Amino acid sequence: MSAKRTLITGVTGQDGSYLAERLLAEGHAVHGLVRRASTFNTSRIDHLYRDPHDPSVGLRLHFGDVLDASTLLAVVSEVDPDEIYHLAAQSHVRVSFDVPVQTGDVTALGTLRLLEVLRALQYRGRFVHASSSEMFGNASCPQRESTP
Repeated sequence: MSAKRTLITGVTGQDGSYLAERLLAEGHAVHGLVRRASTFNTSRIDHLYRDPHDPSVGLRLHFGDVLDASTLLAVVSEVDPDEIYHLAAQSHVRVSFDVPVQTGDVTALGTLRLLEVLRALQYRGRFVHASSSEMFGNASCPQRESTP
């Protein structure tokens, strides 16, 4: 039996890096979606990253962005994941207020783009979307589906 193929958007963030670490320890083949930038922001996963030419490597990185449906389609098609953990988002509270339209594009429409890609591919794997507790506003903890 081959390892489960898992795709993580937001793999370079705090939660994505911890998740990648755990899934690699469990034997998953982990693929991470990384935004292209002029500098690499991979410090949280540097200890997990190995030469991609080594066939035993468990973590593979793919350049892509939830703002671009065509790269999402290409990555999901190439990886053909058993599981997808969608963690990519605007995670800086101050920046989210400074650039609200981009924040909405990344967090809301980025998720919609990914879901549309999955619908078009007739994806039958597991999809997990983690979002911020901030969406509940000033609600008491813990929040759940029934939280007003």
